Amino acid sequence: MKAVLLNGINTLEVAEIPTPTPGPHELVIRMLACGLCGTDRHILVGEHPAKMPLVLGHEFGGRVTAVGEGVSFQIGDLVSVDPNIVCGKCDHCLAGRTAHCRDLIALGVTINGGFAEYVLLPDTQAYLVPPTTNPLHLGLVEPLACCIRGIDLSEIKSGDRVAILGGGSMGMLLIQLCKLAGAAEIVLVTRQQERREIAEKIGATKTLDPAAVDITKELSDMDITFEAAGVIETFNQAVAITRSGGVVLVLGVAPSHERAEISVYEIVIRGLRIIGSYINPFTQARAVELISSGKLDLDSLISRTISLDELPKFLTQSPRQGDIKYLVTGE
Repeated sequence: MKAVLLNGINTLEVAEIPTPTPGPHELVIRMLACGLCGTDRHILVGEHPAKMPLVLGHEFGGRVTAVGEGVSFQIGDLVSVDPNIVCGKCDHCLAGRTAHCRDLIALGVTINGGFAEYVLLPDTQAYLVPPTTNPLHLGLVEPLACCIRGIDLSEIKSGDRVAILGGGSMGMLLIQLCKLAGAAEIVLVTRQQERREIAEKIGATKTLDPAAVDITKELSDMDITFEAAGVIETFNQAVAITRSGGVVLVLGVAPSHERAEISVYEIVIRGLRIIGSYINPFTQARAVELISSGKLDLDSLISRTISLDELPKFLTQSPRQGDIKYLVTGE
C-alpha cells in the first residue's frame, strides 16, 4: 500500500509498505480523510517528540476493510478514529486523567497513523459514524473532540464574553462551539482577512486583525480567552486581555523549545486561571454526535483535499493565505 513515511527530521517519502493485517481486537480501515495538523509540521521539523520511521497523521477516519477476532465492527462500517491509546492502569488513567497516561501511545505520533491508504488500529479506538456522514468530515472529528475538551475545561456559560486567538481549524470550531454554548460576544483574532470573513459567517460577533490594531488595547475583561495559535505572542495577549478571575484556555501547541515570560504576581493578584487542554479524553463520541447533528458548518473550513503523493509538498510549506484545513484522502 502507499504511505507517507517520516524517516527523520525533515525527511519525508511516499513509499510502498505492507498492507496491515488485523489481529485479535484489531481492525483495518481504508483511510478516507486525514487532517493535516500543525502538530504534524512540528513533528516533521523536530519540535514535537515522535518515534521514527513513522506514518504521520492523527486526525482521520475511514471505512472498515478487515477485522480481527473479537471485533464487533462490520466490514463496510464508517468509523472515526481516536488516535490516543491509553493503558487504563496507571495512576492518571485510574483517576480519570487519561490525557496524561504514563504509557500513552498515539497513532501518527508513536505508531503508524493516517497518512496511508490503510491503517491498523485497536477496535477500542474506532467510533461508529452514521453512513450518511460526508467522508471528508471524518478528518475533523478529532480536532473537534479536542475543542470540546477545551470548552469543558473553560466552563463557559451563557452570556460570557469570549476571545479566540488563532484562525485555524481549531479557532473556527471553537467559534461554533462558543455560539452553541450561548456566548454573548465571540471575538476572533487573526491576521488573514479571508479567515476573518469566514469567522463572521459561522458565528463570530467581531473579528480583529492583530497586524492592524493593538489587541491588548482593543480587548479587555474577556471572561474566557482561547489561545488556539500555538504562538508565544498570542499567549501573552491572552493573559493581558482576560479579566480578573477569568480563564485563559491554552489549546494551541507551541514548539516544545519555546518559553513564555509571565508575572507570577499578576496571576495571583488577578486570580487568573491558566489551563492547558491536551488531546481529547472522553470527547470523541460527543464529537461524532455533534458532527452527525448537522449543527456545525464544516464545509467552510475545508480549503482543499490533497492526495498522498501531494502531501510532502503541503506538509513542508505553510498553508496558502486564507486556507484553513487541508484534508488528505487515501488516493
